[in-house]
This record gives sequence, C-alpha cells and structure tokens, in this order.
Amino acid sequence: MPQRTGQAGAECLEELSGLTNLAKITSSPDPQAHYAELRTQWGSVAPIEIERKGDTVISGWLVLGHAENCHVMRDELQFSRNAANWRWNYDDLLPPGTAIGAFTPAEPRPTAFYHDDTERQRLREPLDDALEALDERAVRDQTTYMCEKVIERMGVSGAGDLVRAYCQPVGFLAMTTTLGFDLETGGRLMTDAATVVDGDGDEVAAALTRTLDTVMEHIGRVRQDGGQGLITHLVSHKNFAHDVEIATSAIVPVSGAAIFLTAWITQTLHQVLADRKFAARVSGGRITLDGTLDEVLWHRSPISHSPAPRYARNDVELGGRLIRKGDALVMGIAAANADPAAHTDDQRDKIDNRSHLSWGTGPHACPAPRLARLIARTAVDHLLRHMDITLRVPDGGLPWASSPWVRHPTQLPVTWHRAADHGAIG
Repeated sequence: MPQRTGQAGAECLEELSGLTNLAKITSSPDPQAHYAELRTQWGSVAPIEIERKGDTVISGWLVLGHAENCHVMRDELQFSRNAANWRWNYDDLLPPGTAIGAFTPAEPRPTAFYHDDTERQRLREPLDDALEALDERAVRDQTTYMCEKVIERMGVSGAGDLVRAYCQPVGFLAMTTTLGFDLETGGRLMTDAATVVDGDGDEVAAALTRTLDTVMEHIGRVRQDGGQGLITHLVSHKNFAHDVEIATSAIVPVSGAAIFLTAWITQTLHQVLADRKFAARVSGGRITLDGTLDEVLWHRSPISHSPAPRYARNDVELGGRLIRKGDALVMGIAAANADPAAHTDDQRDKIDNRSHLSWGTGPHACPAPRLARLIARTAVDHLLRHMDITLRVPDGGLPWASSPWVRHPTQLPVTWHRAADHGAIG
C-alpha cells in the first residue's frame, strides 16, 4: 500500500512508495479492478510507477477521470507535451537506458508530437494536410489487397497465432504501404516498431534510430525519383525546414500502426471470437462493424495509457491533488473511458457515442482516426468474411502485452479454414 506523507492532497511523488506499476495494470486479466482500487484510495488522480530501473522508481500521476483527462489534454499552456519540462529530465534524474527516456527526450524531436503552441501548429499542419489529401478509396483497396495476400499465406486451413499470422502484418503493412513504403521495408519497420513498443531502454533507442534512418533513406528516394503515399505529400510541404522534420513526423503514423492498429484489430477480433453473445449481435446485424470497433474503443481501448505524458508547467490542483511543477501526468485512457461519472443508465446515450478518449482530444488528438478506422474496419471485415475461425483459449488464459501503454493479447491461438463468402458486416 502506498505510503502518504504531508497533508491530504499534497503528496510529493518522490516521497511515495509501493506504487502500482503501469505495465502490471495493462498486462493483468482485469485492469479495471486496478483502476477501481486506485479511484477508491486516491480519487480521479493517482500516483503510479511508470518504470523501474534498478533501485530507481520513475513515478508520475495517472489521470483516471474522464473530465480530468479532457482538461489536461486540452490545456497545453498548463500541461506541456515537451519533456524538457519534466523534472526527471531537467534535474538529470533519469538513469541511462530507460524505455521512458527513449520516448521522452529532454531535447524534443522535431515533430508536433513533442511540441506545444505555435511550434506544434507548424509541425502538425503538414501531417493534417497530407492525411486530408489521401485517396481513401485507394487506401481501402490497398488494405484489401494486403488482407488477401495475408489470408492466402495462411492457407486453406490451419492453426496458429492469429496476432502474428494476421493482425500485426495486416495493420502494420497497410499503414506503411499508405505511407509509400514497399513491403520489404514495411517488414523491417514492423520489426523495429515491435521493439519500440515492448523493448528495454537501449533496444528502444536503437530501434528508433534504425527507423529514422530507414525513413530518411525513403525521403531521399522520393526526392530523386518521386513516389506515392503520405510521405510524398510531406516532402513537398512548405512548413518543414529540413528532412529530419519530415522523417520524425512520418514516424508518428508508423509508431501508431505498431501501437494502435495492431492492438485495435486484435482486440476487436478477440471480442468477436471470445464472446458468443457479442458475436451473435454482430452476425445478426444488431451492431454494425463500426459499432463493434467503437465498442472496443470504449471498453477495451488498445491504448490503456497514452505513451505521451504531459508535464505540469507550474504547481496546479487537479482532481483534488496538488500536481507540482515538473511532475509527469500519464493519460489514463482506459480508466477514463470507464469512469462512472462519464456514463448514465440511459442506453440511448450509448448509441453512436464516440466521446471516448481512445483518440485523445484537444490539440494533440490523433491526426488519423479516419485512416485508422478505414484500415481496421477493412481488416476485420475481410477476415470474418473469408475465414471461419475458432479461438482456442489455453487453460492459463491468454497472455497480455507487457507494455505499460498498450493492451491486447499477444497471442490468439486459433484454428481456421477458408469459408464461403458470408457477406460484409453492416
């Protein structure tokens, strides 16, 4: 049990011990039980352990409340995305080789992901413009082609891990193809992205360096030979000062494909395959495919905790807690989506309700929700349309990702065989 010091609501993070580890929450069979326990003890903002390196505990605040998450995400004047404002960085407290250190450099990388205010606007605009210029029909056709190739590789029938066989390659390669990479390069990026999600600090740093090098090489080829895809749009944008800005901006959707799309597709298929009542609602047309995807975003959010903390610029009160200048705040997406204060007993309030925070909100909201939904919808629909799949849950249950940020089964043991066309889900 964490030990408190000082007056209620004014705990100093560095003086607390026994904190719950983020990865322990995401990898547990019941994360909501952890959130409920933290709410009972601390309210809507709770101290947590982000990472442990040797004897050093890197701590922060986990924002559990829906309203509190919205407030922090929307107020970049008070809560910065720039990790130079994190006390662990400016007081040089981080041990070498931490995973969080690789994600949150004291010298922010030149992408909107790490900046606030006018610099964020300058770097975010090219990505928004490039996404707006994408031909969604072409993206859908590319994703369908990718699904067909992966299903063809699975064979007429077989048994294995659906995550490795389908969810990961379809989601990731569809996104990298949209960016303009060939399949071989997309495969290399997929390997490094998996390391970024779940590696230790040194592995994460090395994978990020390889990813940057790969994207920089691609930018050079586009400049010389031209090309298609989202990166081609970025290369010609007037806002960028140099190619490193283009590359680091392109890495955001690459990482998003690794962290978000694979998990979203996996969680959706797990929901349909594991829950017979839910599957009956889907097959019976009582819930559309988009409704199915939203159900997952609400109740099984692929992003449990945002991998981009905010940092308090000054002492501020949030949820009855004193957040001190330089403290890190982790956005508790899955906790916020389940916050009892954000729900009513009226079932009509749940119809087409997309006020969940799986996309974030405010100036740093996900730039590509339409693109991600298009790829995920196509991937799930195509598999269920063309394959009969049976989930084989082992006696010990399914293993869950050990990442502090993302939640999905790392394996879905299944048997499959090619089916007659069932028709698209509504």
